[in-house]
Amino acid sequence: MEAMDESVRIIYVDLDHTLVRVDLLRERLLLGILRNPTVFFKAFYWLFQGGRVRLKSEMARRSQLDAAHLPFNEELLALLKRKREAGLSLVLATAAPLAWARSVSDHLALFDRVLATDETNGNLKGQRKLAMILADAGGRPFAYAGDAAADRPIFEAAQLPIVVGGRAGLAGKRAGQAVVIPPRPGGAPGWWRSLRPHQWSKNVLVFAPAIAAHRIDKLWPNGLLAFGAFCLVASAFYLLNDAFDIDLDRRHPDKRLRSQASGALCPSHALLLAGFLLLAAAGTALHLPLKYNLILLCYGIANVLYSATVKNVVVMDLITLAFLYSLRIFAGGAACRVYVSTWLFAFIFFLALSLAHLKRYTELTQRLKKGIGSAARPTYTVEDMSLLMMVGLTSGLISVLVLALYVTAPQTVSIYKSPALLFIVCVFLFYWIERIWFWASRERIAGDPVVFIVTDHISYLVAIASLAVVWVASVY
Repeated sequence: MEAMDESVRIIYVDLDHTLVRVDLLRERLLLGILRNPTVFFKAFYWLFQGGRVRLKSEMARRSQLDAAHLPFNEELLALLKRKREAGLSLVLATAAPLAWARSVSDHLALFDRVLATDETNGNLKGQRKLAMILADAGGRPFAYAGDAAADRPIFEAAQLPIVVGGRAGLAGKRAGQAVVIPPRPGGAPGWWRSLRPHQWSKNVLVFAPAIAAHRIDKLWPNGLLAFGAFCLVASAFYLLNDAFDIDLDRRHPDKRLRSQASGALCPSHALLLAGFLLLAAAGTALHLPLKYNLILLCYGIANVLYSATVKNVVVMDLITLAFLYSLRIFAGGAACRVYVSTWLFAFIFFLALSLAHLKRYTELTQRLKKGIGSAARPTYTVEDMSLLMMVGLTSGLISVLVLALYVTAPQTVSIYKSPALLFIVCVFLFYWIERIWFWASRERIAGDPVVFIVTDHISYLVAIASLAVVWVASVY
């Protein structure tokens, strides 16, 4: 590409899936529907009234574009900057609405002018875009950067076709002269990373009622089926939550790398995958008691409410996170037909409440460390850090107190031969909670505490030692 034909002094650049890694109209329309379902019906009305031009203009008017945080194609952008410095003229030519195109152009300050969809130009795609480009070029040879089959007529008319993220064959009869910018290489596929498989560790709580009741035999097969169904549902709602949070995530230095925010996974594909996971979970749950299915449904509804509104309500978001943790033990009890004691619920709830506060605390720590604005998580500010630590640590210590009171309860004697040994577990838990909060205060925990826990060998040692003590207390 650096040896481009010197007769080419102008480059026309497409926007969707070319300069940026997403389809702006599809993404904005989907997010608009998620946030306001009436947009779904309005979109059909706009299409009927004025076709795609009306639809695009209405969406552009209702959805402001944050151009500064869009997932740009870095390789193409670097190339365009070099060509700009070499004196070439750059034109943004896109079927996206004119308002969005101008927003991107103003942010990048690279383009001499913008050709985009509006009431005058119509829907600037395919042959209509080609006619506009030919008129603008005035007979001069030009290069065109695009990505879609609809761009083939433009590729064939260009002196130099630049195929972004596809194969040279898209350029048709100009394929031999085409320059190809390959798709961005990556590790795990975007869809797999979006499922958050490390978060499935939370779902081991469904085994807690059977283990606490000393009914390990109940874990097969119902316990494992319950665990699998919860993993499927949890992953489905992670996909949904990432779609809701796509704009916030793009402003965050770490979360901008999430699959949907970075453009590695289209939100519409993510929602289709979420639907498939929910259907798979429903099929799995059919083999389990009705009570389990109702709890799973409650978990799903609570997740929708959390993603839509509750996560933006101070304190209620923390209580809801703890509630979602606690629902897992009730689901496990229902699946295995084991009674869930008040002791177990109180213990898990306050422990989960501590972890919920820890999650918000570490988010604020990262915001303070990296200079992230309040837009990255508007619910809490750095001034709340001391309160979050105080309440979070207190909640964790309450869970230790609940466990200590359980050890001294009369019913414990009927389950354990040496219940006093369980005080050792209280010490282990106290150490673990204090340690994890100390680590957080020293900025040793970056991001989600669950990621830290599942990669922390001390947490595994504490868990294994605690289980060993419980076994000894029940046998000897």
